[in-house]
Amino acid sequence: MLFKPRSHYVPIILLALACAPLTLAIVIPPSLTGPLSIGVTSYELNNTSIQPTRDLMVSIFYPASPSTCKYYPLSPDFGPETDIYTDNWIANFTFGSSAKMEMLAHASAPISPEHEDVPVLFFSPGYGNSRVYYSGAAQNLASNGYIVVTMDHPVDSDFIEYPDGRNATYAENDTMTSTHFIPFVDRRVSDILFILSDLSIKKTPRIPGLKGKLQLEKVGALGHSLGGCTAAALMLNDSRFIAGVNMDGSMFGPVTTEGLSQPFLLLANAGHVREYDASWATFYDALSGWKRDIRVNETQHHHYSDTLYLENVLRPDGDPANRDFLSGKRMYVIQSAYLVAFF
Repeated sequence: MLFKPRSHYVPIILLALACAPLTLAIVIPPSLTGPLSIGVTSYELNNTSIQPTRDLMVSIFYPASPSTCKYYPLSPDFGPETDIYTDNWIANFTFGSSAKMEMLAHASAPISPEHEDVPVLFFSPGYGNSRVYYSGAAQNLASNGYIVVTMDHPVDSDFIEYPDGRNATYAENDTMTSTHFIPFVDRRVSDILFILSDLSIKKTPRIPGLKGKLQLEKVGALGHSLGGCTAAALMLNDSRFIAGVNMDGSMFGPVTTEGLSQPFLLLANAGHVREYDASWATFYDALSGWKRDIRVNETQHHHYSDTLYLENVLRPDGDPANRDFLSGKRMYVIQSAYLVAFF
């Protein structure tokens, strides 16, 4: 299997909350790949129909008008506790490094009126990952004219920070087999369908400035690692999902053998080939619609998230392990080109 969750440092987070420096040089990410200005909004959504309650964190990236964006600040990449978590994981315990990171999305800027009816894409993160480590891809898609919904999946997300300051973690399990991942995929599908249903309720618009109705009768699904498998499972379970992308994730559950009739794109790291991943070979053969299997040279599994770029900018001397790979900036461009061409 391709995904293995990271170790995390939750006890250290509590110790380090007061360690950030008073002044920080802000790091602006690479230019967006599309021409549109973008906004972002985040909120907590509670699914009480499932016990224990699923407390979901959701972020939505969307096109916004340049004339109004100037009145709204750029959003930070992370909340204060996620800053500390990211410092522990990526920045080699250089506390305060992650707090320098900003998006190119304007926090709570109103959606551009002429882009209310653009395609909506649901983006599921990798197993053990938070949605916040996929903001780069989501921003680039939004700048190319899409509305992108990202979410955290409780229980299998390493660190979730909620608006009231509480956080949720998970217990890493190194003994999980292929069958153990199927319930995680099922819960993820349920999470996303719940978010989709909530967005369908016009009286509770989640995007600032939204006057009309989102186009939710035909939507797209994509994800990295287990999120890519989730995208395929969504398409098998709900006909509203008409196209999907799996970025470098092994396949689990019924969709592996049943396949799909909708268009589906597989994006892989340089070493991920169907000859070495039986689940991909089985799934690819079961796809009856348009399909492609594309590998990106000089990449590894985690490079489909933001972590490659974060490693490039947060580690003072870079990461020697990345010297033989693409830069994070280059990976953003390649990833965006394939996703925009497909969707």
